[in-house]
Amino acid sequence: MSVRIAIVLLAAAVCGCSPEPEPELERLAFGGAPGSAQPRLAADADGTPVMSWLEPEGDDTVLRYARYESGGFGEPHEVARSARMFVNWADFPSVTPVTDELWFAHWLRRRPEGYAYDIATAISNDGGTSWSEAEQMNEDDAEAEHGFVSVFPWDGQIAAFWLDGRELAEWSFDNPDALLGVSLRLARYADDGGVTARRVVDDLVCDCCQPDVAMTGAGPVVIYRDRTEAEIRDIVVRRHVDGRWTEPVNLGNEGWHIEACPVNGPVIAARGTDVVAAWFTAADDSPRVRFARSTDSGQRFGAAIDVDGAGSYGQPSIVLDDDGRALVGWWRRGEENGIDLVVRSYARDGSAGAEQIVTHETVSQPIDVPQMIAADGGYLIAWTTFDDDGSVRLARLDI
Repeated sequence: MSVRIAIVLLAAAVCGCSPEPEPELERLAFGGAPGSAQPRLAADADGTPVMSWLEPEGDDTVLRYARYESGGFGEPHEVARSARMFVNWADFPSVTPVTDELWFAHWLRRRPEGYAYDIATAISNDGGTSWSEAEQMNEDDAEAEHGFVSVFPWDGQIAAFWLDGRELAEWSFDNPDALLGVSLRLARYADDGGVTARRVVDDLVCDCCQPDVAMTGAGPVVIYRDRTEAEIRDIVVRRHVDGRWTEPVNLGNEGWHIEACPVNGPVIAARGTDVVAAWFTAADDSPRVRFARSTDSGQRFGAAIDVDGAGSYGQPSIVLDDDGRALVGWWRRGEENGIDLVVRSYARDGSAGAEQIVTHETVSQPIDVPQMIAADGGYLIAWTTFDDDGSVRLARLDI
């Protein structure tokens, strides 16, 4: 018996559970142009994956999407193009099917001058075939950053969280010590694109960490990196109950004190009452990815566990299966000064699967947020490679 097998069997005996099976990885072709980047995965009303991404084309940047077909993605479709589209590896657009016919897209649009940018949106009422003229999600005209959008279907309508920096535009030398920051905001849309509600969910959050949202059987649950006046930037979860957002629940209570944004957002997934979350922290100078599970729609979470320790760069992704298995992905330090995109599964009973390296990149740190989604009984993984002709890469994982 090999040492590796013996260790796996010993771990299974200690926890009283069966070890998770070895994953199998298959690389898939991508039909986008060289230079494509910032992939994002969503699912249509039937559960079919839809991937959006950005492509350079002359002076323009083009937002495109494609549906998943057996073995790969089909013909790319254009949603929007602009010479003013803001491209940022950590703050990327989306194309989200809400119903069979109602789709929603967002992207970032630079102001003519300075670094400020706004959130542009478009609606499709024919399943992504045609799109409306662009509208602006943030209703202000502040010279500030607005982005990090998380779109989700909510009772047949469209809803979106975003990070809004309009209050930072009010800073002045007359009051340099004023604590001004980024807020977490929510908008809801009707199928004609009209905004039906707006709300500030949290008036002080981490500046550039992407929030995420999942729909449980009891309603939506949002996860984000909070920010206190003492500059503690831990991960919190809030549920929507009886028409309001509950008080934040701190998942790990790490007490990470950092006076700048780590640009490393958390992720969350839900099926029925099962909810799983993953996030990065470097509290106590110990970089690691953590994982926690809830079985009551996010009211309470079990103790957080460390998915990975020394060498972790974070940028996690997560998927939850019908049987309660969670698949967590993240970047970590690899061999020869490179980085590895790694995935690992966690069954409902707590047993952990073997780590699987999806890709090795020859750069010193990641500038990409990998994406994962369930498909064909397995998982699709999308990321941006870092080689000379950098482009979107795809893989399918079976467990």
